[in-house]
Amino acid sequence: MPTRREILIGALAAGAAMHMRTGYAKASQPATPVNFDIPAGACDCHTHIHGDPETFPYFSGRVYTPETALPEEMSALHKALNIERVVIVTPSVYGPDNSATY
Repeated sequence: MPTRREILIGALAAGAAMHMRTGYAKASQPATPVNFDIPAGACDCHTHIHGDPETFPYFSGRVYTPETALPEEMSALHKALNIERVVIVTPSVYGPDNSATY
């Protein structure tokens, strides 16, 4: 049976071997309307913004390359879901650089 360490190393190796995307799609938006009442002041407590990689380059040691998810797209998503507040978290693809989240 593989050890936890072997599984983690294998997962990292698989991620590193994945094909890097060259084109960037727009972030997915909801297609189904919310059919229930969202509580007032509802908060998405964990969301990411992935800016233009030309402006905010990704960390070279990342294990995946996300599609772009711009602030305007995030705002449209939260508006469609009736979410009033959000907590933006810097994704791991930026490594120690938090400038895309400012």
